[in-house]
Amino acid sequence: MQADFATRIAKLQEAMKEFGLEAVVLEPGPAMQYLTGVRWGRSERTFAVVIPAKGEPVWVLPGFEEMREELIHIGDIRIWQEDESPYQRIADALKDRGVVSGRVGMDSTARFFVFDGIRKLAPGLDYVSAQPTLKAAGVARK
Repeated sequence: MQADFATRIAKLQEAMKEFGLEAVVLEPGPAMQYLTGVRWGRSERTFAVVIPAKGEPVWVLPGFEEMREELIHIGDIRIWQEDESPYQRIADALKDRGVVSGRVGMDSTARFFVFDGIRKLAPGLDYVSAQPTLKAAGVARK
């Protein structure tokens, strides 16, 4: 099954190139589950995955959820504590994957405060809808 998820992520990365995206940021939901197999509920604490056009995904999760990291089978994991910014972790993940300019796709289900937190810390990026790219990669919109 892990090979299936690696194939799905590779297909998304190909679609990102076609649509001119440097990365896609997903919160928990159908797209995250389809692409990675990770099923996670949303809460007021940000949990997200950054999937770059090149390289492995980067997961950002709250410290108190660290014991659930066994659900994640591909990519790097970055933990944030209550006195830290999850958006800084996401902005750092983008930078670490070489995304310092260009377009970043946001899942249409991403909450505004998550988008806004990232945008404030990485203002040099152009944020667009990830939906056309996700659709091209075979992610059905629920």
